[in-house]
Amino acid sequence: MNPEVEKLLEHSIEYASDLLVETGESYPFGAFIDTIGNVHPLEMEVTDTKNMPKIGQVIEALTIYCEGELAEGKLKGYALAYEVRLQLEEGAAPQDAIAFEMKHIEQESIDLFYLPYSTLQDKKVELGNIFAVKR
Repeated sequence: MNPEVEKLLEHSIEYASDLLVETGESYPFGAFIDTIGNVHPLEMEVTDTKNMPKIGQVIEALTIYCEGELAEGKLKGYALAYEVRLQLEEGAAPQDAIAFEMKHIEQESIDLFYLPYSTLQDKKVELGNIFAVKR
């Protein structure tokens, strides 16, 4: 894996883990690698709290922003993180997870990573082991 992609993934996993453990919740966010290799967090700023955008709208807005910046050469890569539900085995109950989708100018295809988690009765979160799925 490209070292910059690895930095994006590490940053995103750390942020998602902290968010889940501290708040018990998750919301879509991103991170990007600038032109000199530094990782920066990326979130959608919401000014109208009465009309909160839907999760799909946030993911779409972050994707459009990152793709535009990538096309203009203002960044080298980005990661998007968002909540999903996975069925890991046939007949098994769906599992909550955070998906990490990444793109980088120097790596054509990047696996999709998942961080499973469970919310316990006291609203505490138990994190699982991250795994990847080839695209």
